Amino acid sequence: MNLVSQILAGVTALTLIGVGVLEVFFHGDQRFHRIFLIKPEDVRAVRMWAMNVGAYNIVFGVGLAVGLWMVNSGSTAGGTSIVLFCCASHVFLGFWLWVTEKSLLTSAIGQALIPGLAIVFYVLLR
Repeated sequence: MNLVSQILAGVTALTLIGVGVLEVFFHGDQRFHRIFLIKPEDVRAVRMWAMNVGAYNIVFGVGLAVGLWMVNSGSTAGGTSIVLFCCASHVFLGFWLWVTEKSLLTSAIGQALIPGLAIVFYVLLR
């Protein structure tokens, strides 16, 4: 796996972990209303969903980190497979976010762009 793809996958991992932490621990904080679109009166109703989506993001971020570690410690094929799966998943999930909620186009692009570029550069720089 080339360095450009690894850097983009690493940025994706850090972003997923960071956003996951915000979702798990700060989904009710109105400073993040613009990101999560949660109104104060809806915090209790969306708590379970925010907590689970946050956990998924953290797990995917850790999966990317483990895959990158594997790539750089000798298990290249296995690590590359994990990294590509995690990146491809977030390209699809970004698209799916847009399909299910058209007003979240910017969030969908944010979710899909960097992992998509990691895949593109993996294919182009093989």
